[in-house]
Amino acid sequence: MSINFMRGTGLVAVSLAALAAPAAAAPWPGATEPGATTVIYRGPKIQVAVNDRYDRYHPGGKWLLLDTEMATVGGTISIPRSAVAVRTPAGEVVPLASQRQFEAGYPQLTSAIILADFHRAKLDYFLPERPRAMDLFRLHGVGWVLPSIVLDPFHNSYGRLYFHLPNGVQRGRYELLIGLPKSEVAVPFYV
Repeated sequence: MSINFMRGTGLVAVSLAALAAPAAAAPWPGATEPGATTVIYRGPKIQVAVNDRYDRYHPGGKWLLLDTEMATVGGTISIPRSAVAVRTPAGEVVPLASQRQFEAGYPQLTSAIILADFHRAKLDYFLPERPRAMDLFRLHGVGWVLPSIVLDPFHNSYGRLYFHLPNGVQRGRYELLIGLPKSEVAVPFYV
């Protein structure tokens, strides 16, 4: 009985110490990390959730796969696909893959897409939770490919972003770069 009391007392002491400790500061302004593989950025114009689960657990490939959710804080914004890029740990800025690049790399991406779909994290961090597909890439030649991401405060735009990294996916700090009218958003994440 005294062993159970000691275990219970220790658990309470650890719990109280955790509550008394100061909360960890956000790794950068406007961003939080609700999970091991998800980063949420809340800026003055847009909100972005980035999940890098596939690349975190399967590094070394030539393609970076990011599951994303985006919405505006107010108003409608159209972001051309050319305004989306990623900065690698080496400082290289790689643009979002084109549909043509995606189709050419699809034979190498097939197993990665299946695994990423199987292990996909649910991204539903923003209200009002009305999903809308970004439609930036077409799988198996089926569907539309849109030239831009249209964001508004009434929908959450979901989609996977694909970046072809010639030097491969390396461990380290990346930034998802989104060019907005009159500003740029940089959402840091670690692979």
